[in-house]
Amino acid sequence: MSPGQFLSHSLLLVPLIAGVVMCQEPSLESAGAPYAPMEVSKKMQDPTVPLSKTQRNELLGEFKGLVHMGLHKTSLEKWEGKDMADCDKPQHAEDKWSYRCEIITGQGNGYYYFYPNESRQASTLQELDIRVNVSDEHVLDDFRRPVQDMFGQASIVEKTAVRARPTGLIRHWTTSEDMAELFIDHGVRPEGSVRFVWMRAPLISSDHASLPRAASDPQN
Repeated sequence: MSPGQFLSHSLLLVPLIAGVVMCQEPSLESAGAPYAPMEVSKKMQDPTVPLSKTQRNELLGEFKGLVHMGLHKTSLEKWEGKDMADCDKPQHAEDKWSYRCEIITGQGNGYYYFYPNESRQASTLQELDIRVNVSDEHVLDDFRRPVQDMFGQASIVEKTAVRARPTGLIRHWTTSEDMAELFIDHGVRPEGSVRFVWMRAPLISSDHASLPRAASDPQN
């Protein structure tokens, strides 16, 4: 799939003015990516009922919108999601981030963490934690494809780099600047949620991220 196919239109997405693409970062800009999720009404999905193709496409649209809002390693002041997110500062000494922001969609949540940059003179967006409230394996595979377009072929790891209760395959990507994982997490809610975590330098070079040993993914 080409980058131009990454982001499809969704009824849960509204147009925004696209920002400038930063070099050396994965991009959705050529895919019609100036969109962001704004629907906040939660819809309950029976986990025992298979999702229809239409439902899966809607979830994929939400997922892509949430990923788009975290594409650039920018400051909170310049972040295009600032006006649609609820942001707070750390409440505990163990919290190493400077700001945490949340964007809510119909079936998911996106958490965006801003950490001190290399010079520690400012904080930039270095971690995304996206959770979509379904546990359908087909949705997991739907989400894998666009992430693979950004980072290339995935590996399978035995455990995640974050606190979670995963089931099934844990797909893992690493580059010189990024670490990303996609899996179903039953620690988010008992029924399970599809979870995508993306950490970026300098965060992944610090003690905040412990990268697990990877094995090859036969599906990619």
